[in-house]
Amino acid sequence: MVSLLQIVPRLPPPEEGVGSYALCLERALAGHGISTRFLTAEGGLARRLEESEEEALLLHYANYGYQRRGCPFWMPGALRRWRRRGGRRLVTVFHEVYATGPPWRSSFWTQPFQRRIAAAVARASDALVTSLDLYVRRIGPAAAPGKTSVTPVFSTVGEPPEVPPLSARARRMVLFGGRGARGRAYGEARRDLVEACRSLGVEEIADVGPPLERTEETVDGIPVRRLGVLPAAEVGRLLLGSLAGFVAYPAYFLPKSTIFAAYCAHGVLPVQAWRRRSLEGVPAPFWSGSGDRQGIADAARGWYLGHSLERQAERFRDLLAA
Repeated sequence: MVSLLQIVPRLPPPEEGVGSYALCLERALAGHGISTRFLTAEGGLARRLEESEEEALLLHYANYGYQRRGCPFWMPGALRRWRRRGGRRLVTVFHEVYATGPPWRSSFWTQPFQRRIAAAVARASDALVTSLDLYVRRIGPAAAPGKTSVTPVFSTVGEPPEVPPLSARARRMVLFGGRGARGRAYGEARRDLVEACRSLGVEEIADVGPPLERTEETVDGIPVRRLGVLPAAEVGRLLLGSLAGFVAYPAYFLPKSTIFAAYCAHGVLPVQAWRRRSLEGVPAPFWSGSGDRQGIADAARGWYLGHSLERQAERFRDLLAA
């Protein structure tokens, strides 16, 4: 059995995207003869990495998870030292590359450092995986075509083998995810949420995730049922019985959204906030106010199945063993 070390900023609980992604991958890779040990960012990560005995390393790179300003200067050197022993294999998943912002935000000033660190991590890696072509461009020349795979993320709340048609589901809109995504849905994308609920005849909004500062009992007269943070299996059951799921996320970034992936995997009609966005080059199917609802839900699920967790586990197995 291959021994694998996965490095993540942190692991659930509480639920969070990168850690949940890594845990799902651990379970899938176990079916391919790969056993995983995790290291998190807390407490002397560089030293613990250098002392590790695993023959393969899967680094989940989300720079702010490893340093408060998104500048883990120690990381490229620690990775190079880990690789000094022969026969070791390093694969990096770029969940993020670097941040951008206006001059009054710290990200404006730290961006040059973040870019250099990301490029150095990429150079130290045998293979790279990311969800967006944009991230490949941001990494730069270190993300060579033969070294880099681009694939959308998988669902972290399950992949049902079969899904019911939309006609058999409750007229429920699901808002699932962290505070940021759901906060945008109730805030800047509220008008889109209201229009989508009206068009689909939604009778209830199910809110799933950590508590928000702003809470409402209704949206345009539609009751909001706040369910809080649920186990993955319960989220999956809720999605299988719901008509639609709303995500306030730029269309081009949908392939990196585990929220959108969950909707697609469960045959929900995925609804994207459709204002202030360009559709050019967007590979993911979603509903934005018109079109055959069942056809779009079917197309979204078909798109998802092309990069399901099991398919990606096979790809990671090959990358780690190459």
